[in-house]
Amino acid sequence: MLTPWVTHCCDGHFWHIIYGLGPYIADYPEQALLACIIQNWCTTPYHNLDGEVGGPRSHLHTNTLLSSGTITLQELWDDYGIVGDLQPFTMTFPHADIHDLLLPDVLHQIIKGTFKDHLVDWVEEYIWYSHHKGQVERILADINRRIAAVSSFPGLHHFHKGHGFKQWTRNDSKGLMKVYLPAIAGHVPPVMVRVVATLIEFCYLI
Repeated sequence: MLTPWVTHCCDGHFWHIIYGLGPYIADYPEQALLACIIQNWCTTPYHNLDGEVGGPRSHLHTNTLLSSGTITLQELWDDYGIVGDLQPFTMTFPHADIHDLLLPDVLHQIIKGTFKDHLVDWVEEYIWYSHHKGQVERILADINRRIAAVSSFPGLHHFHKGHGFKQWTRNDSKGLMKVYLPAIAGHVPPVMVRVVATLIEFCYLI
């Protein structure tokens, strides 16, 4: 990563090229492991995911904290979410910083994370919060009935028993996205339906 390679490029010329690392796509647990931070902390700005946003993470920032001599490993853990006795594998690379390289995993962090683990649960929590138990059971049963009633069609996943099962696969999450909007329409406020629709549209765009 320091010595240029003479490479015959597609423009017909020979160029001196220094190769480096490109984006690193990983789900959140792997990102935390690679960046040597603790779970529930952000890998780019240093902040707890439930707290206020801090400054940007970088090797320089981490090295400055470690070399200051005034911060203990426990303080690094508590205040910055850094595992101070570990180093990211890019720490000694001249032109790469793991905090700049990390990109979200579309499947795990958007389709499964945001849609399945957040929005679907959010809709059900709203229903539980807004109705008494008898109504909740009736509404959830109707949502499952609508999902199960979807006709067979190429490209549509058929959920014979609705979406009330524990083991989810990639195809299950993506399949539910295609039939979820009409299933919840009328049971939650229109603004919630629009939120779900906006996320689904975003997922298809990327």
